[in-house]
Amino acid sequence: MSERTYYPNLNGLRAIGAFIVVSCHLSLMWLMWGVDVPQLFPIPGKVGVALFFALSGFLITSLLFVEQNKTGTIRLKAFYIRRILRIWPLYYLILLLGLFIFNRVPGLKIPVLSERMMHDLTWVNILSVLFIIPNFTHLFIPYTDQRWSIVVEEMFYLVQPALVRTFRNKYFLIVLFCGILFSSDIVSGLLHALHLDRKLSPAASIAILRQLEYLACIAIGCIFTALYKLRPDLCKRYLFNRWVQFGILLPLAALCAISFIKGKEEYFDLRLYSFLFGILVLNAALNPSTIFRLENPVLNFLGKISYGIYMYHMFCLGIAFVIVRHWMNPGLPQVLIYIILGIGLTITVSWLSFRYLESFFLGLNKPKKDKPAASPATPDHEPRLDPIPANLPSDSIPYPEP
Repeated sequence: MSERTYYPNLNGLRAIGAFIVVSCHLSLMWLMWGVDVPQLFPIPGKVGVALFFALSGFLITSLLFVEQNKTGTIRLKAFYIRRILRIWPLYYLILLLGLFIFNRVPGLKIPVLSERMMHDLTWVNILSVLFIIPNFTHLFIPYTDQRWSIVVEEMFYLVQPALVRTFRNKYFLIVLFCGILFSSDIVSGLLHALHLDRKLSPAASIAILRQLEYLACIAIGCIFTALYKLRPDLCKRYLFNRWVQFGILLPLAALCAISFIKGKEEYFDLRLYSFLFGILVLNAALNPSTIFRLENPVLNFLGKISYGIYMYHMFCLGIAFVIVRHWMNPGLPQVLIYIILGIGLTITVSWLSFRYLESFFLGLNKPKKDKPAASPATPDHEPRLDPIPANLPSDSIPYPEP
């Protein structure tokens, strides 16, 4: 890990996480328009987000460790610039599309929900979405609600690099991340012990505790990264075991099946999913004998554009729904065309966005090539030391990054 900056199979996991969310939202679009359809996809959408969270925590913490090993520090300014260039362009683009186009154009306005959004556009709500802070007032912007996970990630990475930079002791760092892992339980206990839960509204208490649980999902990925950095021998002995790899698939399937049967997306705490995904990500990235072999051109391509898939898919599904509703009679062909058109539009728009929009902003952070400076002659027997690159490989690909 001290030298590694590319981890295999992670693009494949990004692609899987993105399409879990998209597949779950195929029926959600119909429900938002008032068409009663059953949820046929058995994996809850937030399970895909839990995978993104665990993967993001692992990857970004790993790259911070690499930078720390090579340079002796972590350049916080450079880190935040990378995050801004990667996350903000699409975040603000879908926000503008949701606020000013899709919920205002008559053919695309969702009954009830679009009108409710316009009614709830207070200054507090507007500032919360503009400054990417938790939306405790529950403003719902149709087509853009996937941005909630971006808010969670940006909150976490506002402080996490500073923790890694400040606390070099990996044991102490793991303790800090464990504090984040159990923060919702700690805060819940304190609220109850101090009788503050009686003063807060139930909605506010639930919103605060849920935000902490989401932050904990990212912390789990960080814990596994620090654990491997600290004790790679234990990880290889116990977590890289083939039976452990197969073993985590069974509880994942069971948790998804029970949630599907119960009809509740968060029937189980998302931290359970993230813990299992943390083991999966660790094996996929660092275990040479992993069973999770996802390196192929299709998954690599979809993983590369997965941020766009996650951010644009509700717009594309909405367009597909409007088209098939107006031009086709209800029935199985209508549903099939909707699925094909919705997913096809999502992939196409995401590729175009990555090619022409996201790549432009990522290119702003490319290192400048310095002209070779004249240096004194070096004897043949004396090795020359290459300078440390000005910019280390970027952590700008999220994930989340829903």
